[in-house]
Amino acid sequence: MYTCKDSINLLLDYLDGEMPAEEERHLQEHLSGCPPCVDFLRSYRATPGLCKKALARKMPAEVSAKLTEFLRAKCKPPGTT
Repeated sequence: MYTCKDSINLLLDYLDGEMPAEEERHLQEHLSGCPPCVDFLRSYRATPGLCKKALARKMPAEVSAKLTEFLRAKCKPPGTT
């Protein structure tokens, strides 16, 4: 049976359908008894859609300006003022 770490490392192959049947069975056995891994799998599946939604939204100009100002202040090379 897989550990949580094993399971997380195998999720991409599992979701892409590239996992051998026996490994998939072992992963499903782990998932059937591990609610935290099931929750992680749900969030892992949802991530691409959430990223697409986030990229589709436009940042308000005021927020963009403040963020740019903040990052420029934090990213100044050493020795500059």
